[in-house]
Order: sequence, then C-alpha cells, then structure tokens
Amino acid sequence: MNYSDFQFFESEVTDVVNDVLDAVREKSFSDYVLLLARGGYQVETEGSALSPYVLDSRLEIYQDRTREQFLVDYLNSYTSLLKDVVFMTNDYKEYDLNIQMMIYAQIWESHQFLKTLKRIGSILTGNPYEWRISFEYLNEKGKPKPFPKAKLIQDHIIATLKRGHPKFGNLIDSLYDGQLRNDFAHASYYISMDEHAILSLDSERYSVKQKTDLFDWEQTFVYSILLSYHLPSIIRERCNSFIDDYPDIEDVIIDWPSYKESGKMTKMKIFPQATEWGVEFQFRH
Repeated sequence: MNYSDFQFFESEVTDVVNDVLDAVREKSFSDYVLLLARGGYQVETEGSALSPYVLDSRLEIYQDRTREQFLVDYLNSYTSLLKDVVFMTNDYKEYDLNIQMMIYAQIWESHQFLKTLKRIGSILTGNPYEWRISFEYLNEKGKPKPFPKAKLIQDHIIATLKRGHPKFGNLIDSLYDGQLRNDFAHASYYISMDEHAILSLDSERYSVKQKTDLFDWEQTFVYSILLSYHLPSIIRERCNSFIDDYPDIEDVIIDWPSYKESGKMTKMKIFPQATEWGVEFQFRH
C-alpha cells in the first residue's frame, strides 16, 4: 500500500461515518444528541440515590483510553512510513504484522467501539437509544457469564446495521473476521512471508483453517483502524461544534430511563455547555 491508497481509504471511511451519523440525526435528533453526549450506564451507582443513567459516561471513556492512544500512536507511525516510503525487511514486516493483529483483535473486543455501533444500529432501525448495553448474561444458576462476542457482533450489530444503513452495515461485515480475531486471542496463527499470507491454524490438529493473503489483510486492517479512530473522533468533533452548528437550540428533550421503575421513561431537558475540555451536555434541573 502507498500513501495515496491510504488517503483514499481514509476519505472513504470519513465519508461513510459522516453519512451514517447524518442518518442517525435524521432518524431521531434526540437520540443523535444522546450519542454525542455519550449517554451510558454506570453500575457503580446502582442502589444509591444517584441514577446510573448518565451523560458523558466516564466508565466508557476511560476504560478505552489506553487502547485508543496506542492505536493513534501506531496510526501516526504507519502513516509516516507510507509517506517516507521506508523499506522494510521481512523480519520487520512480520513484527509489524503481529502488532497489527493485536490492534485488530482489540478493536473487536473494545466495549466502547461495539457499544457505539450497537447504539447506531438500534436508532437506525427505529428502536430507542440504548443507555445500558451489557456484555454479560445470567446463566441458569443466576451467575453472570460473558456474552459470546461473535454472536453479539454478527446478530446484534452487523445484522441490525445492514437493515438500518446497508452501506455502513456491509462495510462492518466486510471488516469483521471472527477467525482472525480469535487467531490472535488464542495464539493460533502463523505468518508466512514465503506464502505472503496469515495462516489460521487449528489448535487441535496440524491443519490450516483459513489462509489470508497479506494484501487482503492490509486493506482489512487499514479500514478497521481508520474506522476505529474516526468514528469516535467525528462524534467528539460533532459534539464540540454543537453550539456553533445549532445556535438556536438551548435545550434538547430526551427520554431518560427511570432507575426506580423498570421500563418507565421520563422526558428530560439537556443542554450543551462549553467547558475547558470541549462541549458537554448537562441535565436541566
């Protein structure tokens, strides 16, 4: 890949991200604002006098900050190598491919990234904003168990996005490869520079389950890392420019879940406020 290809891929990603966010805004302006305001659920306040349904959910922000920073650092380094047309030995390429596979696996494990995709799909298919998205379920003994990520991504994110915004849904579908995600997580892959491929290995027997050409991998990886970077970045940009974009809007009426009566929703006003960190939304009391 050269820098010109990279720029083309990046323009495609930013275009489709802006397109899908515009579609969310047209579908439900109040839910669009909640997406910008990062409405979420904080388990820590359950059972207290405070509502667990919050704006600017710090839990979702901070738990992903280190991964996001590493992703940005790698993306900057990768872009510099393309710009400078740096020659890479096979040893360096193999080392770099291992890092790429780690980043790729982390993208599809990121709760913040998956929650954002799930919320977008929910809004676009006519459902209310999802304040609480859990990655656990209770088994028959009433104990919490992790929800299978592959099922969540395929059935509750990709399938929903395809219905709500086919172009965006098809992009996500083309980028998500459960086999490659599991390969890194379970250390069951082999990078063959001779075959120019990533070989997905069967952990129980000597066989190759999947062979991914490195050219195809590079495209999948670049689109994935650009999407993981630009989706939250553009949401933050839209939030920070909200006051300038909508100078006549003082309040936005949203549906706020009751934390005392399950299923009950209350109409609440929220408003944008400029702070030293950017624009944040607050409840109007």
